[in-house]
Amino acid sequence: MSAPTSSKVFSHPKTWALWTDMTARGWQVALYASFGAMIFGYDTAWWSGVLGMPAFTSRFGVYNPTTKAYSIAAPLQSSGSGIPTAGRIIGSIVTPFVADRIGRRWCMFVMSILFIIAIIIEVTAQSFWQIIIGRFLNYIPMGMAGALVPVYQSECAPASCRGSMITVFTWTCDAGALLASGIVFNTHKLKSEAAYKIVMGVQLIFPILLLSALPWIPETPRWLCMKGRREEALTILKTLRKTPETAELEILDIEASLEMHNDDGKWIDLFRGTNLRRTIIAITLPTIEAWQGQSFMGNYLIVFLISLGVTNQYLLSLLLQAVILIMVTLLFWAPDKIGRRPMMLAGSITMFTTMYITAGVSGHNSAETSTTRKQVAVGMLFIWAITYACTWQTLGFIAPAEIPTTKLKTKTGGIAYFTQQTGGLIITFISPYMQNAGYGNMGPYIGFFFGAFSFMGIIFVWFCYPETKGASIEDLDLFFAQRLPTRQFGKALRGQHGIQEFVIEGQIKDIEMAEEKKKMDTVTVVPQSVD
Repeated sequence: MSAPTSSKVFSHPKTWALWTDMTARGWQVALYASFGAMIFGYDTAWWSGVLGMPAFTSRFGVYNPTTKAYSIAAPLQSSGSGIPTAGRIIGSIVTPFVADRIGRRWCMFVMSILFIIAIIIEVTAQSFWQIIIGRFLNYIPMGMAGALVPVYQSECAPASCRGSMITVFTWTCDAGALLASGIVFNTHKLKSEAAYKIVMGVQLIFPILLLSALPWIPETPRWLCMKGRREEALTILKTLRKTPETAELEILDIEASLEMHNDDGKWIDLFRGTNLRRTIIAITLPTIEAWQGQSFMGNYLIVFLISLGVTNQYLLSLLLQAVILIMVTLLFWAPDKIGRRPMMLAGSITMFTTMYITAGVSGHNSAETSTTRKQVAVGMLFIWAITYACTWQTLGFIAPAEIPTTKLKTKTGGIAYFTQQTGGLIITFISPYMQNAGYGNMGPYIGFFFGAFSFMGIIFVWFCYPETKGASIEDLDLFFAQRLPTRQFGKALRGQHGIQEFVIEGQIKDIEMAEEKKKMDTVTVVPQSVD
């Protein structure tokens, strides 16, 4: 059972679980494991910037006599942004097999080597399609990072800090995006290939850092317990918890939870019994996240700002990434203090509203749209991006990492990330055709399409997503086993017994039933006399 923590949002920071429950070793592990996430955010931001970079468009684009400028054709934009996304899908599928077989830590090693190979292919590219191949290969370990690192964080963090530690992953994503935007801003005016090749080459820093940190990154205690390596798990857990007693009690909880679930952790188990409900929640949230416009904003923000007639798009993109990083830094504690459900609901409502306002005031023809309306559109778009980064971006990773059982965690995380990236792939491919003239010609009205999915997010979170703040992974096993209604999880956490007691009670009932059956079987039936 997880330890109680202060429920006051505005209490003194020294009373927060981040102070009382986290060790220096725990912080070290959380930060080191997130190095792979830097590329996650960096890649999306640099690609969006490079698509509008003069040196890049003049090298790989087509000259338009009307606009007197070079541009990348819509089919190439779609291929360059969409095909690499397929790499993330492959990475998400591969991760459960690798991580469950050789462990989370060695999976990070494989991920780092793949990153380095792919980035070298990108930097040495002499054609647009070689860049696409490099990005495709780069997205395979990126997909592995998205499916693996949040799971790793959830398996190492105390229950009271799990949301915040998974947020460290998204914080490093945003830090990578800010770094990319800053480099693009400082190189976009260069006339040579260095304008975009410098941007690509900087990515090499992150997998090298991750490889260097691997000696200090332990295997997760839950994976070790699942493999029967209890003593190793206990030794590591003692370095991640404040007291040895806390670590020993948690090991007992983990073992009790593994005993309670008699499944073998096979793929089919995702859809059996109470696991089906958990799988639906873990898959649906990231899927809705993708269809709200996250992939569109990541790949086409610069192009979209240009379509609005904005001339300082690179500076705006840099400022946006800076504000996002500041807000995520200030609010990374929020999932564990405010709660998952309130943040998701507030995020969906804000994203729905701002996306519809953006589409409504932008107008179909930017030449006929007033400066004031353009400013409102850009402002709403930035509020959308900041809200997304502080709510759905973070919580979309938290749910697949904490909702599943220990045996099914990497499989659920993999399939959840697969569905998210599949949605992102579809959006990335169709967005240029939906938006650009000569095809769908929706222009800024594409915001109405994305806003509708934010409304769907409100409905799903309200009826289906339970509050998991403060609950250990083993507590959640118990709540789902008891088939608690969505809005009863918080109350159950405050008033029920722990997982060990639940398993012991079940064992006692089994013993009592066996003894009762034994008595019934040994009852002697006396035949009636016949006259």
